Amino acid sequence: MKKETINQYLINLSVLLIAWGGLFRRSFNCDTLAHMVSAEKDILIQIQDGRYLTSLMDYILLKMGLSTTTHTGVTTIAALFLLALGLCFVQKGLLENIQKTSISQEMGFYAITILLFSNVLFGENLMFSECALVFGMGYLFASIGIYYFIKKRRLLSFIFFLLATTGYQVTVVYAAIVLSAYILLDNDFRITKKTVVEEILCGIYTLGSGALNILSYTLLAYTGVSGGLRKRVGAGIWMDKLKAMAEIYAILLKNSKGLLPDIWLPLLIMVFCIGVVIFIFIRKKNKMAVLYFVLFVTGINVMIFVISMFQQYVYLPPRIIWPFYAVQSMLLLVAFACTDGKLKTFICYVGCAYLIIQIVFCNVIIANRTLSNNLDKVYANMVYEKILQYEETGNIRVTKLAVVNDADCPFSYDEVHYKTDQINERALGTVTNTLMNVVSGRNFEKVDMDEEIYNTYFSGKNWNYFDASEQLIIEGDTAYWVIF
Repeated sequence: MKKETINQYLINLSVLLIAWGGLFRRSFNCDTLAHMVSAEKDILIQIQDGRYLTSLMDYILLKMGLSTTTHTGVTTIAALFLLALGLCFVQKGLLENIQKTSISQEMGFYAITILLFSNVLFGENLMFSECALVFGMGYLFASIGIYYFIKKRRLLSFIFFLLATTGYQVTVVYAAIVLSAYILLDNDFRITKKTVVEEILCGIYTLGSGALNILSYTLLAYTGVSGGLRKRVGAGIWMDKLKAMAEIYAILLKNSKGLLPDIWLPLLIMVFCIGVVIFIFIRKKNKMAVLYFVLFVTGINVMIFVISMFQQYVYLPPRIIWPFYAVQSMLLLVAFACTDGKLKTFICYVGCAYLIIQIVFCNVIIANRTLSNNLDKVYANMVYEKILQYEETGNIRVTKLAVVNDADCPFSYDEVHYKTDQINERALGTVTNTLMNVVSGRNFEKVDMDEEIYNTYFSGKNWNYFDASEQLIIEGDTAYWVIF
């Protein structure tokens, strides 16, 4: 391996660790807790979702007496090592069309490409500790597929794209966006037969792999092998879907679904990049280049929502919508490739500054995740202490736990900022029974709330704070808990 490649890998890894290294601390979300107590169920669920690599990984680890959640920090950091390698493949492929004449320009190129995996939306992939390692494999496979597509080794490319979808289907959306930028630059902004053929092949190889994955798990469901179909392809109501997608896109441009300050920074980056490129080609009187670039910008933005187009309802959490930042990265890269002199250097500074801002807020998000996890554990432990006190004084062992939420039970804590979907979600109120079992090390039987108990102690109550003396009642072998 060349020294240059090793240095490239170390730069990528260092930045990823600065952005996401805080996840080495043991942490969880709701799905992670569920995996901790019932990993066997996830094996079948992952097959039903077409994530065959994840299912295989879980199966092998369980046979070894391990789990991807045994050491959540280790699996997440291992994913970063794979992502750093994936970036090397992408950078090596893209370098064919990029001119770098100074250290600042080289730094700019690294910053722009590392932005692919160092942005506030991508973090949700790493916060599913039970899947993070396989997600890392999926994006590595997709990156290798990008490299082989660029090198015209198309069969190998297609194989790696297929492998990538067995980890996560969104991987090929990322690949399609990056390859679209490569094809644009490789053809020097000219629309030719070669350009059209390459764009079609790009769509077939990337998005076609995703379609085959969907077809495979649909067939497995209908043949009865996987036990049922969890996700259905459907058109839904198109006007409602388009409206929902437009609203989400506006939020992404404003604050990345609440993960950045409300200053429209992503919009400013997009307008800057588009403005620079169009200005350059208008000045050169190259109408064809302007047309191709407009089609390119439209196409890659549409790709962000390609998965939702085949869903009955729009569901776009950060782990699915994160290719928005692949679009931002590629727009910066195209602007970088089109310019020279001081303007090129300025774009490098913009790319570096944007990456630094993303890294800062990645760490803010991780800090808030730690706070959310700690609050979950503190409240669960306080309730468990009440149960232990009851068992010691009453000489009765509590074996059952009945939980309901009060009238207004939010999905995250008020003390936690920069949160959306499953980024910094609270487990309390969503998987309370599972949380209690993990924290206590016991296996409380999940039972329904007794109507008489509820009417006597909890009816009409709506707390906005935790108070075990008001929200927990224990009678016989059952604890009754209302979540604020």
